[in-house]
Amino acid sequence: MKRRLIVFLAVFSLLAAGCGSSTFIITKGERGYYFGRVSKSLQKLLCKSGDFSKILRDAEIPDQVKPEFYRYVCTKEADKKKVVSLYKFLSPSEKQSLKRAFIKHGYTVNYVPC
Repeated sequence: MKRRLIVFLAVFSLLAAGCGSSTFIITKGERGYYFGRVSKSLQKLLCKSGDFSKILRDAEIPDQVKPEFYRYVCTKEADKKKVVSLYKFLSPSEKQSLKRAFIKHGYTVNYVPC
């Protein structure tokens, strides 16, 4: 009984700590980033280039979520936790659609160059 409690607490601690990946990795050129990471270089890559607007336009995700994604990726309000929360809200097919939209616009998904 005591052993089960210890195993349960260990598993619960790992889940509570968020040991799983929260979004996905996007790569373009030599750099890879977790989608949602707050970084000036990622904002330049996605936002100043106009790529992220095109990606959101092409992704089959709810229209009310698109401006929120843009807000928390491309503005001064950039916030990883909010991007992760929005991403987790998406259905599996919507998550796939978002990844396909990144690929359509020249990004590689879940690959990190050596």
